Amino acid sequence: MEYVPGAFGMSGLMDSTTRILTQALDGLTARQSVISANLANIDTPNYQPQSVDFETALQSEVAAMGSSSGGGFAPSDGPAADVAMKTTDPRHFSTLSSLGSDASASVSTTNENLRNDQNKVDLETEMTALTETQIKYSADSRLITSKFSQLYDVLGGH
Repeated sequence: MEYVPGAFGMSGLMDSTTRILTQALDGLTARQSVISANLANIDTPNYQPQSVDFETALQSEVAAMGSSSGGGFAPSDGPAADVAMKTTDPRHFSTLSSLGSDASASVSTTNENLRNDQNKVDLETEMTALTETQIKYSADSRLITSKFSQLYDVLGGH
């Protein structure tokens, strides 16, 4: 295992799942900060709201980890190894290997004019994004807490 910043010197305890969950939490934190800034500037003339897209970068990293470990997270033997993911509709999720190679989170602005003062912040859109971000953060936090709880149990905790 390799050293991961923020792992408090316990690089042997940080597997790929923990690293991905940690990066997801970092991305969600950045998104929440941007949403908060958008909401704080809801009455600022000419303000352009921003958004954070870290999922593409995270999916690219997961795909890269899968290809470096010999073909991804699919089973390498047994009956499940012969089953391939098929997309028969453009709305289906793409396979990890077909994702882009951009490995950094991006912040973008929207181009929709919603008000006369050229402020483009939409309260409903921002509140929906904030709620979605909070739900995802809570779920990822529970997953990483469960992972460390399992590790604690393995090490002899009660």
